[in-house]
Amino acid sequence: MPGYRLQYAKSGSSCFLSHRELMTTLQRGLRRASFPLTYSKGYNPRPKLSFGPPLGVGVAGLQEYIDLELDQDINTEEYLHSLNRLLPPSIRANSLTAVPAGAKGLGKLINCGHYLIDIGEGNDADWEQLLQCGENEGAWSYERPGDGKVYNVSDAIIKSDVYHEGERLYIGFLLKVGNGEIPLRVLLDFLSDKGGAVLLPSMVTRTGLYHLDKGCLLDPLGKRKNLN
Repeated sequence: MPGYRLQYAKSGSSCFLSHRELMTTLQRGLRRASFPLTYSKGYNPRPKLSFGPPLGVGVAGLQEYIDLELDQDINTEEYLHSLNRLLPPSIRANSLTAVPAGAKGLGKLINCGHYLIDIGEGNDADWEQLLQCGENEGAWSYERPGDGKVYNVSDAIIKSDVYHEGERLYIGFLLKVGNGEIPLRVLLDFLSDKGGAVLLPSMVTRTGLYHLDKGCLLDPLGKRKNLN
């Protein structure tokens, strides 16, 4: 069966959908747009869809992914246009690309993601010092209140940056996905405690998902760029 990879963005009010609600919204859109979805066999057949790593409630995503298995080849531009007419305005399908047979699925391909935190107003030197301190110490440990679970925050961070876009201050993190991953909420709580500012999921945008290998980032559509 032909396979396709859909890249989409989630913003605005759709950021507050749970992952399950987002899955339902996208599945309904695909059916209403008459995608020839392939269904599983058995008593309760389901469309053969594979979603990328879930986003937390409140977090926006600029380049999210779904793998689709279809019963037949399609005109990607026509179906993409039809899907966007039926999705909520805050969910936008960016591209639809055929996936070669035998290509790695999203679960095996993606091992990191880039997250951008909108600090708003703030002193970039203070945040730079905080991140540098974490690198020098070699490990940041965070004990989550309530259950007492301990996370090694620094081990989950591949790269971090502090920078301005216009008058706004941002912190960018390239974080592990899968092996070595920590919950985004843990990172935000840790930074809030260390930085003295309350950081919420609604301040975060996941700008991309990647496979990191030998200092190079490869996105699920095959675009490559250097880590540094």
